[in-house]
Amino acid sequence: MNRSTTILASLGMGLWASLAMAAPPEPVVLAPIEHIDAQLVIVDMDGNEHVYTPDSLEAMGAFRVVTKTPWRPEEAVFEGTTLQVLLRAHGLDGSEAIRVTAENDFQSIVEREVWEDVPILLATRVDGRPHTRRARGPIQFVIPDADYSSSDVAKEGHLVWMAARIEPVR
Repeated sequence: MNRSTTILASLGMGLWASLAMAAPPEPVVLAPIEHIDAQLVIVDMDGNEHVYTPDSLEAMGAFRVVTKTPWRPEEAVFEGTTLQVLLRAHGLDGSEAIRVTAENDFQSIVEREVWEDVPILLATRVDGRPHTRRARGPIQFVIPDADYSSSDVAKEGHLVWMAARIEPVR
């Protein structure tokens, strides 16, 4: 291969890699909206419980991700805060793992290496509307598809919907 072919091949691979990478959650300002009744309880390291509604989660800092999920073949606009922001606010970002419990008692253990490897959005809105239980809300863990697909640690079980409780695994 001559030098110009090598340069073109390198540029092409770099372009391909940049296209394959997902955009990180984008900070946004969300207009007020009427959410359905829901809450997410966070248990800190001292055992104290902190209760969040979709509105109070969004007030922590709102982000947007445009992606598809294993249950949505078409891209949708998901908005909410990130798991990383929420864990940091309660000193749980250094935990080895958290247990996430859904309203239907489904539980998932999410290891720190997962939230350090991929961005996880706690979606409270989909396509500009309040997230609903019928659509896997009202609080759903969403990982951008490109990050999810390329991760060795993110699993389908980490994509919890109807999330109701987060606590450290001791």
